[in-house]
Amino acid sequence: MATTSLSLPVLTVPLYYALAVYPHGHASFVASKGGVNKLDNRNPKSSTWQEGLKKRLSARDFAAYERAESCHRNHLENMPLLVAAVLIGLLAEQKAGEGEIGLSAFCVGWMALRTAYTANYLVTETQQWSILRSLLYFAGTGWAFTILYRAARVLGS
Repeated sequence: MATTSLSLPVLTVPLYYALAVYPHGHASFVASKGGVNKLDNRNPKSSTWQEGLKKRLSARDFAAYERAESCHRNHLENMPLLVAAVLIGLLAEQKAGEGEIGLSAFCVGWMALRTAYTANYLVTETQQWSILRSLLYFAGTGWAFTILYRAARVLGS
């Protein structure tokens, strides 16, 4: 029986997408107070929907809702950087040899950093802890730039 191996860098893209969608689901849970099936989802980005939430939820719950949606948007904004690092990294490793630029380690690290980022974003209510979130963000972004630089060196030679 043949064994199938899977590419960790390629799998990182859909795994990251799932992580990116999670905070939106969390926001829906907060907005509906746990009754997601009762959530009016016809136009959830409208200003009137937001105003209704602000009136219906406590200030703390509305802030939690906003943080979760902001986390979701930030993940989606960072997805092109991840996809670029993965695709260009795969090209570079095809030329230089698997593992030469550290793409698999980057993918594991990116997911770990972004998971910690998500947890921090969803539960942080103080300015002090939001600093950790920023550090996690810059660590992941910097690492992606490092992978892109390593790939550029391989592909440019």
